[in-house]
Amino acid sequence: MSNQFKNILKKHAKSFYFAGLLLDRQTLNDASILYAFCRKLDDAADNLKSNNSHELKYLIDDYRKPTSKDYVNQSFKEIQKKYAFKQKFIDDLILGVTSDTNFKQPQNVKDLLLYSYQVAGTVGALMAKVLGATQQNAEKFAIDLGIGMQLTNISRDIKEDSENNRIYIPKDMLPNNFSSVDILNEKNKECIFDATNRILEIAEKYYQSGIDGIYFIPHKNKFSILIAAILYGSIGKKIIKNKHVYLKKRIYLNSFEKIFILIKNYFTKNKQYKTTEPIHKTNELHTPYKLLLWFMILQ
Repeated sequence: MSNQFKNILKKHAKSFYFAGLLLDRQTLNDASILYAFCRKLDDAADNLKSNNSHELKYLIDDYRKPTSKDYVNQSFKEIQKKYAFKQKFIDDLILGVTSDTNFKQPQNVKDLLLYSYQVAGTVGALMAKVLGATQQNAEKFAIDLGIGMQLTNISRDIKEDSENNRIYIPKDMLPNNFSSVDILNEKNKECIFDATNRILEIAEKYYQSGIDGIYFIPHKNKFSILIAAILYGSIGKKIIKNKHVYLKKRIYLNSFEKIFILIKNYFTKNKQYKTTEPIHKTNELHTPYKLLLWFMILQ
């Protein structure tokens, strides 16, 4: 069964799987279960939009039961108990995924960050526990890494999302009455690129915070997460370098690029780790989308 979870990770999250190979077998297995749970919810939400499937409601209801019939749900609940995941993060993840079934384009950056927290920042917080970062302060940094990765995903998938009548670029970054059809119009490529560049600049702040938070992760798992962060960040940089083609084809890192990044950072990794506990920039990174209040509730 563990290979099945790893295969899901390998198929749908190639960069994270590549970085995950640096983890020990059990940690990679548990991380794969976490990813499979998130992936299954996301796929069910997509199915609901395309064919009015009831799969998403079934999965959520099944998860809420003491014992789940769905093997992914039940496996996830086992690691939830193992790592004492906070229910708040799981509930927020489900809220974010279900919001996609009644999609509304973000009005501004605050909306975009809130959505990114719900569907990816929450996963970062859960993943931190799997990686052994048990300190309370670690959650904030882990959430930031998840947000940075989601902003990269949004920037990379603009064309694909537009084909599904979705625009995650905030309305206030685009001309009035801009629709998904306008995304593919050649005359709009400059304004779309400008908005993409702004989103990726925001992502860099969250990546840096996430990398600072590697301080809280046990040494054996540090390098894997550093590589995951750098790989995702490199996708954003590649988008900027390929501004004339990124709306025509999906940007990704090939195997050579991944291996080069791994080797390059292996020899400098210790210089990139914080040696003293970092101070989180909560007012700058979390207050804009009301996470500060949520953390006060959690603590």
